[in-house]
Amino acid sequence: MFLEQRIYTMHPGKLPAWLACYRDIGGPASSRTLTPLIGMFTVEFGQINRVLFVRGYDDIDERERGMGRRDADADWQRFMKESRETGALAAQEAKLLKTVPFSPLQKVGQPFERKIEGEQMWVDHRTYDFHPGKAQAWIDAYRDMGKPVQDRLLGQLLWFAVTECGPINQAVFAWAYSSLGDRDKRRAAMAADPGWAEFQKATAPLGALKQQTTMVLKPVPFSPIR
Repeated sequence: MFLEQRIYTMHPGKLPAWLACYRDIGGPASSRTLTPLIGMFTVEFGQINRVLFVRGYDDIDERERGMGRRDADADWQRFMKESRETGALAAQEAKLLKTVPFSPLQKVGQPFERKIEGEQMWVDHRTYDFHPGKAQAWIDAYRDMGKPVQDRLLGQLLWFAVTECGPINQAVFAWAYSSLGDRDKRRAAMAADPGWAEFQKATAPLGALKQQTTMVLKPVPFSPIR
């Protein structure tokens, strides 16, 4: 499955107006002409005044066909006009990702099943940059040794994917928690777990990781993942 991850940076104070316009006009037009939205989130920690959203494609060529339908759609044209009038957009970033076999998200239209407790959701969005040629060995070790520990102790894995276009040699994945305190307690338990120590011991000699970047996200009220 292909995931298109887009991050839009807004001028301070203007994100709510853009989100309302997308909620009412742009989002419905996109989901009608492209594929359904998977998730949409605002950045709570990291570079703020940003919205991150994800859309999926089982057939990447369907994206091009859908873009043609969307651009010809009257509601999309109205959204483009009204969203420009907000003066909100400062920058846009897009990545094409491909889900790995152990990612929970694998198919367009797959219903989201919430497994965390409570009504709130906080998403730990992580981007790991690898030295060229070393990502797959780390991902295989994570699948076999690291993920089983995290499945026991962390929150809910939403997706795990690697970059196909954009900065390559990256893994991009997201874990959901019921609160920031829940995240902190669960990650402390993971750090103290012998199985996690074994995973770190096994991956250290690989010299794979170059950089790790995290953001804490919150789903918008109309996000399918929430």
